[in-house]
Amino acid sequence: MSIKTILFHLNNDSQLEARIEAALGLAVEHDAHLIGLYTIAQVTVPTSFMGYVPPEFIEHSRKIEEDNAAEAKAKLEKLSAKVDRTVEVIVAEGYAPDLINEYALSVDLVIVGQGDPDAENNAQTRYIAQEIVVSSPRPVLIIPFAGNYRNFGSHVLVGWNNTRESSLALHEALPFLKKAEKVTLVRVNATEDESVKTDHIMAHLERHGIKATFKSGHWPGIDVGDAILDALVDYSGNMLVLGAYGHSRLREMILGGVTKNILEHMTAPVLFAH
Repeated sequence: MSIKTILFHLNNDSQLEARIEAALGLAVEHDAHLIGLYTIAQVTVPTSFMGYVPPEFIEHSRKIEEDNAAEAKAKLEKLSAKVDRTVEVIVAEGYAPDLINEYALSVDLVIVGQGDPDAENNAQTRYIAQEIVVSSPRPVLIIPFAGNYRNFGSHVLVGWNNTRESSLALHEALPFLKKAEKVTLVRVNATEDESVKTDHIMAHLERHGIKATFKSGHWPGIDVGDAILDALVDYSGNMLVLGAYGHSRLREMILGGVTKNILEHMTAPVLFAH
């Protein structure tokens, strides 16, 4: 697998420039086509509102979105010109996760933001990330709201526990692993009856030209999600690869506890696959 088309969420929030920098860096590194998708929410009238809705209300709301889209596009074009990279911009109206997933059908990688907990639009950006990681047809790279990620991925940590999810995530991450200077597979807080065999996966990676190491550690008193984030710091990684999964069919319960914890407290870009 190679990365030749990247889709990223272009909406004009507080972390847009960080996503643009990350997306442009990857587009240059992988010689990939870059698509910025700006999503416009459909204007709705509260159910409690009765009577006539002035057309000026809808026009004003749409004008705000159009201005935001134009501003986001201008930021993208300004930054892309610095690296001599042409980009494609799509503006679409509808439910953001559905639109992202629709356009993701014909790309190799999706990039969205984590969501700044202090930003006014945090609820919107966070629900997008939470929905996309468990519904996207392609792997999803989440960019943290804080920090600059123009360059990352020199040391990639892969959460590994001999499951379908971890195997799928690892294989979706192969383009990143091949370019990394260091790759570490990590198993956290395993019990004695959860021994992890790594000979076959290490040999498989080596056939791809990837020399990886395996670490198994214990971080007492904390859950798996926090242990993975601690491992990322302790082993000096700057990118994380994980399988995303949930335990319930209900939308509000669809995120597994580990996935949700990582999304809320991540300190480096995280590639999710499910």
